Amino acid sequence: MLLALLWIGLTWGLQALRRLSQELDEIESGARESLSEQHPRELLRLTGSLNRLLHSERDQRSRYRDSLDDLAHSLKTPLAVLQGVSEDMAQRPEDRDQAWVLQTQIERMSQQISYQLQRASLRKSGLVRHQVRLRPVLKSLCDTLDKVYRDKRVRVALDLPQECYVPIEQGALLEMMGNLLENAYRLCLGEVRISVRQTLSGIELCVEDDGPGVPPDQRARILQRGERLDRQHPGQGIGLAVVKDIIESYSAKLTLGDSPLGGAAFRILFPVV
Repeated sequence: MLLALLWIGLTWGLQALRRLSQELDEIESGARESLSEQHPRELLRLTGSLNRLLHSERDQRSRYRDSLDDLAHSLKTPLAVLQGVSEDMAQRPEDRDQAWVLQTQIERMSQQISYQLQRASLRKSGLVRHQVRLRPVLKSLCDTLDKVYRDKRVRVALDLPQECYVPIEQGALLEMMGNLLENAYRLCLGEVRISVRQTLSGIELCVEDDGPGVPPDQRARILQRGERLDRQHPGQGIGLAVVKDIIESYSAKLTLGDSPLGGAAFRILFPVV
């Protein structure tokens, strides 16, 4: 009888813990905002503390993002004014050199601000796991880049399921794919391919182009901040560094290789969690 009572008590206690574990899994997957109160009295203090932690984290991230948005907005206006002044100076032949220096420094300031703001917002949300549908993000980015590079008429092939999701926050996904696609559009001859496949190790996202590619001995160097191979276009060489920071912040892995199209292939592996 004593053994039976012990077995019943352990079974009841383990069921409560299994329910708690299931709710935590639902929070991680985004299906639940907080833990319920349908738990034994002994666990209510724990679930209450976890709920307060979750709410505090969300509130803090929201305030942090608002502060970053305010900072970016406040810096955008004076930079735009300076850009307009430099363009006016460039119309005068005697001031063309000074205008070029001013424009270069403005571009550098703008990119450095974007880079530092992005780095500051790379902290993951801890208990909350993100899932973002990939196709709408890619379509929006490609529509924008098609307008920027309208004279090039780049053909983009999407090799991914209609309902494809990647485990990353939407803002980070936009920043990461924006840099990779801008790089592909700029260097390709006319074709870009984006593909997703499920592997035993996780989800692999690949961005390829038919451009000149990257020599094997230069692949590690261009992922460092400030390093660039293409000197014919303006920039400070921080786009790929931002991509690398984002990928590492989500415990993913970035590899750079050759594409069957003839150019570079950037492969991002999101591990199975």
